[in-house]
Amino acid sequence: MGYTKLRYYVGGMADWAENGGPIEKIDLETAPGRPKRLNHRQPPLRTPWTKSLDLLAAWSLEQLIGFWLGMILCFGLMYWVAAAGLGSGLKAGNGTVQSDLPGLGTAFYFSFVTALSIGYGDVIPVGALRILAVIEGIAGLLVFGCVISKLVSRRQEELTEEIHQTTFEDRLDRVRTNLHLVFSDLGAVQQLQAEQGARREQISRRLESTVRVFRGELQTVHDLLYRSQLAPDEETLESLLANLVICLQGLLELRAERNTEHSDSVALQSGIRAIGHLAREICGECVPQNYAPALKESMDQIQELARQLV
Repeated sequence: MGYTKLRYYVGGMADWAENGGPIEKIDLETAPGRPKRLNHRQPPLRTPWTKSLDLLAAWSLEQLIGFWLGMILCFGLMYWVAAAGLGSGLKAGNGTVQSDLPGLGTAFYFSFVTALSIGYGDVIPVGALRILAVIEGIAGLLVFGCVISKLVSRRQEELTEEIHQTTFEDRLDRVRTNLHLVFSDLGAVQQLQAEQGARREQISRRLESTVRVFRGELQTVHDLLYRSQLAPDEETLESLLANLVICLQGLLELRAERNTEHSDSVALQSGIRAIGHLAREICGECVPQNYAPALKESMDQIQELARQLV
């Protein structure tokens, strides 16, 4: 067909192939100038030591302390048994620790000193027990380090929980305050609507802003009811539900007094529908947590008002 480079042929690939034009196939994986595919890094091999450390890190503080104390007692028994079986295990001063009851106490004492890496030198291991003492020292440091880490992390978790609790309480205070403001704004819009010469645009804009705030705070209360981990105490919840009831009543009264020729904006209509749908999901039998009968009655009242709204 007279073309040597397909990119200059206006008919495209399909027309070129139908007319018997030659097509050169290129392996995209080995084509020059193509960036090489990056090899995904293989996860590092997990050795028994790594798995053991991960297991220790997963234990609770109580489990770590119990394991640490049990390890010390076990090593102490091994030192004492070595003194009974081998005839020599620990040396205190110029004498050898015997396999009697005082010797058992000395073995436990040496085990604690070794695990804590204190090393007073008043009791020393003899022979093969030196290797056992080194092993205990390493194990004691690892386990005790995990204990200290757990203590620090527990304190950090407590501080984080306090911060979250303070933030949560502040958020609840803002919700209560905003619901009071919503009720006040609804009353102010109602007064503007009753005044002669009040502009419809001004009333609609203010009502739209109030509905937007009301929708956001209603969503917050809705999330609190459906997330048990964020549930406030019943006294606080009772206050929030009472504020929701008076706000819904105020919104219904305002809608009933508005003239039918007033055409609400799309945003205002959407906001009122969203309030109605959210409020209809608040009822005594809908929420997952079981509340007091008085709270359930308030929830059912909110649902009934929502039905009238939508």
